[in-house]
Amino acid sequence: MYSTDKSKKFLLIAPSYACLDTTGGGQRTLLIYQSLLVLGKVDVVIVGKGYLPFLKKFFPDANSINLIEHLERGQFGKWRWVRPLSPKLVDQIATVFGERSIEYQADPQVLSLVTDLINKNNYDFIVGRYLRPTARSGVFNQNTIPILLDIDDLDDSVFRSRLNQPNLNPLLRPLITRQLRQIEEIMPPLIEKCKHIWVTNENDARRINHPSVSLLPNIPYQFSISNLVVPSFKQSNSPVILFVGTYGHRVNREAMLRFVKHCWPKIHGVVAQAKLRIVGSGGWEKIESVIGQIPGVEVVGFVENLAEEYEQCTFTIVPIFEGGGTKIKVVESLFYGRTAIITSHAHNGYETLQNGEYLLVAENETEFINHCIQLLKEPELCIKMAEKGQAKVVKEYSTNGFQSIIKETLNTVNNGVPSELIKTQ
Repeated sequence: MYSTDKSKKFLLIAPSYACLDTTGGGQRTLLIYQSLLVLGKVDVVIVGKGYLPFLKKFFPDANSINLIEHLERGQFGKWRWVRPLSPKLVDQIATVFGERSIEYQADPQVLSLVTDLINKNNYDFIVGRYLRPTARSGVFNQNTIPILLDIDDLDDSVFRSRLNQPNLNPLLRPLITRQLRQIEEIMPPLIEKCKHIWVTNENDARRINHPSVSLLPNIPYQFSISNLVVPSFKQSNSPVILFVGTYGHRVNREAMLRFVKHCWPKIHGVVAQAKLRIVGSGGWEKIESVIGQIPGVEVVGFVENLAEEYEQCTFTIVPIFEGGGTKIKVVESLFYGRTAIITSHAHNGYETLQNGEYLLVAENETEFINHCIQLLKEPELCIKMAEKGQAKVVKEYSTNGFQSIIKETLNTVNNGVPSELIKTQ
């Protein structure tokens, strides 16, 4: 096992949308970064738009932090001739109707930066967050430095889950299917170039045709993984239901709009004193005029102290029926001592958190409504599941286990031995 002598040199590549500690994807990136930092020096390349001085605060003690924008989809091929008329619109149209393979090719702007870093540094490992930004960096063009790829959102799973969402617009189905078919052809040859793949659940691991794959589950985020503090809250007596998620993530936004429209009126009609608080970054205030006037709904938006929100709620909800990866808010809720009602889709990757023992799982919106009403009327069940859930998460979804998996991966890659599925300690 590697010691903590900081002898290794890493190049970490991550998209700008997955670098903030207010999003699940960003929290995972930062946990990986902090784990690598224990083992050596880390150069960070952030791909996408952003403000570097702001982003730097999330990567303390990095050897270097670099921000580079990639070319937009409309800047390639025939689209570039009409893009000046409406850049954002043309980019969106090109993404939907154009060839997706261009988004997985080395981007000239990103490639130039990454090539310079590789030439100046003797990296032991390249760690990529998500397939597309890693491919854009051009690192797949070299075969001397082993590439470790973390995919908590399989590219094809995102499109496949969209096809299964409730009441999908029939006009969108052929477009999504076409994009899915393209992604299914793009992924295998790129994944083959990696030395190791991290995924968040066994279903994804089984779907990836690669000799070295291991589980790196999403865990509750703590900015300093060396000083983990387990919350100790008394169970709230107020009938407050909490949703936590960034507005910028389409899946969160659409899920809550649908929940408030189709589920909340029936819940509030039975338990009139119930309140729904929607918390998270990214601009929830943009739809406050749409849903904030509905009885019992409070659009809170960003908060400085998320722990206080968990403390005052009875339970949380994850009414998401699509999207890839695992929903980190599931274990975060249990970590804070609050049980959750989630969809069977959100339960993917958390099968050890059994339905009815640690949380409640709904197969459809009717079950989701009934579960909410049940927990609002049975606070003792909330307490029972929350206590068991917190103990389970603290034990099995720990930062020590997270770090151990990363260390074990480095060992297996160095030794040339394919890594079998590994679970947190």
